[in-house]
Amino acid sequence: MFIIDKTKKEMLATLISSGKNCLLTGATGCGKTTLCIDVANELGMNPLVINMGSTQDARTSLIGYHTLENGNTNFQLSDFIKGIQTPNTLIILDELSRASDDAFNIIFPLLDFRKDIRVEELSNGDGETIMVDPSVRFIATANIGLDYSSARSLDRALKDRFIPFHLGYISGKQLGKYITTLHDGEVSKKAKPLLQVYDYSHQQYKESKLSSQISTRMVLECVPLMDTFSLKDILNNVLLAMYEEDSCSVINDANIIREYADSIGMFNNE
Repeated sequence: MFIIDKTKKEMLATLISSGKNCLLTGATGCGKTTLCIDVANELGMNPLVINMGSTQDARTSLIGYHTLENGNTNFQLSDFIKGIQTPNTLIILDELSRASDDAFNIIFPLLDFRKDIRVEELSNGDGETIMVDPSVRFIATANIGLDYSSARSLDRALKDRFIPFHLGYISGKQLGKYITTLHDGEVSKKAKPLLQVYDYSHQQYKESKLSSQISTRMVLECVPLMDTFSLKDILNNVLLAMYEEDSCSVINDANIIREYADSIGMFNNE
């Protein structure tokens, strides 16, 4: 599992168990969603990930939709509505900062003392009030900051319904240990130069010398490539690809990383 401060993780698990809503913030690819699933598993709960970034048609995504079968119109409840009624479920509101206003309005009463939602489409249009099962819990993830142009600031009333926790990127050493749990020590050893580049990108970002950091997720996704491709190819074609989106920084940022990779001997024997 992703490494997080032990006390912070224990507090997170304790709060969720006691029925508190928690909000994990942090940079993209740092392991927020993975941590939510890990916590659910540790608590013996069933995780249900709801992609809040895909709720532009909020009512269809979060409430349900009509289908036509044999000339009859039926209303199908969404996975979200089914989830809040399913005992021992941890609802993971993923990418909360990308949700629409309509989505926020739908989830508001579920996160406070009311714990219910009105579904007007049920009972032949007369509507029904659906209650959240007492054992259901909520946790959300969000990317908050200037780096995320598609994200939005969360409304204070919404934020007040959560207890916030910030999840930073783990270190290259910690990531190496995690890779060992997924693969083996030899794979982690082979990935060491990539982990050094990963750490270096974070250091340079903090010093405002790079426009972006290499994420934990990106390194993990590169590991299977090491059986077939050189570290140089992985660096140039995958890890540095994000800098190509910004023509103003691509040459400078990419070269800063390449120069460091060369200085640690990453390209030796390539």
